[in-house]
Amino acid sequence: MQPIDFGARVRALAARLSADGIAAYVGTRQASLHYLCGTFMPWRGAVIVTADGTCEVAYWAMDSERIKAEGCAHPVLEFYGSGLIELIANRLAARGADRGHIGLDLAHPGAAQIAPGMLTAGEYLDLTVAMPQAKLVNGVRLIDDQMLIKSPAEIERLRQAAHVAHNGFWAGARAIRDGVTENHIAGVVEASIRDQGSTWAWSVTGGTEVGAGERTAFYRGVTQQSTDRPIRANEFVVIDLHPLIDLYMSDLSIPVFFGKPTPAQRDAIACWEETVAVMLDTLKPGRAVRDCVATAVAAFGKSEIGKAYGLPLFGHGLGTCARTRPFMNASSDDVLAPGMVIALGTHFYQPGVAGMRLEYPVLITEKGAEALAPTPPKVQMIA
Repeated sequence: MQPIDFGARVRALAARLSADGIAAYVGTRQASLHYLCGTFMPWRGAVIVTADGTCEVAYWAMDSERIKAEGCAHPVLEFYGSGLIELIANRLAARGADRGHIGLDLAHPGAAQIAPGMLTAGEYLDLTVAMPQAKLVNGVRLIDDQMLIKSPAEIERLRQAAHVAHNGFWAGARAIRDGVTENHIAGVVEASIRDQGSTWAWSVTGGTEVGAGERTAFYRGVTQQSTDRPIRANEFVVIDLHPLIDLYMSDLSIPVFFGKPTPAQRDAIACWEETVAVMLDTLKPGRAVRDCVATAVAAFGKSEIGKAYGLPLFGHGLGTCARTRPFMNASSDDVLAPGMVIALGTHFYQPGVAGMRLEYPVLITEKGAEALAPTPPKVQMIA
């Protein structure tokens, strides 16, 4: 794969800090650590970038030797126990940045989920005590604007992750049989993506999600961690998988129907597939995300079941995090642009009838949305 210049990323962020009058950015999110440091960092830590272009990493001592050995691109300073905040304050003071504006990973406005690694309330309070003359601000956008448009090297990784997800999805779908459990299918998927190089099923929803029958169709039910429930004929099956390739994530879920759907289920499928097609068609550069969402909501609204059971949530960004822009909901202020990568979502949950979820990685190009996975976003019928 194409190499990534982590030094160039730091320099670009430092230029943004300087232009905005921000003395330093302290990134505690896993997204920021992975994006700027280039190695898997699951434990508490921070990447500290100052406006003059220096970059240091504060990381938990019990895992620091591994990240040094496996390629962290910057100096790594260790802390023990709950010493992260003290170390951050000391390093900012040493750089003369403890009296200025400090950007922190505090919140994603408009996001329903908290990105892993956001600063805790306790840590924020400790920083106010440790640096009484600093002005602490939400710095999420400082780096998110940079991460929003993907480089060719990032697109290469995201494309590979999508193909790993595609192969894992079909390994699971082909293993569906009457009486096989959700957990078994999840295990088949996990084995497939691991064999292809995935190093972590990143989702907090139980890794690979598999749900069947009534478990696909909880009202507004966007989560199906796998269980020992047997899969039966004539049921929907949700398979939602989350591989990680060289720190870049994929998110793929395409509905499966095992058997022969009823007329009511066919109506639900038609409603869902039409909305998916409308949403894909509307993803054009220059369009506001909120306008794309309004178009898809209107597509659901053409039928009573769509109004009642289609959700107004249409996905999220993908990169070194999946809790990242552009958030495909009505509160987004993003405008689509070439180089954005989105896990397009389309959700329909009708209790007792149908449960369908789309998580579909697409790249925004000059022409529109390019699918990164080969399978079309339609309900896959398994005999």
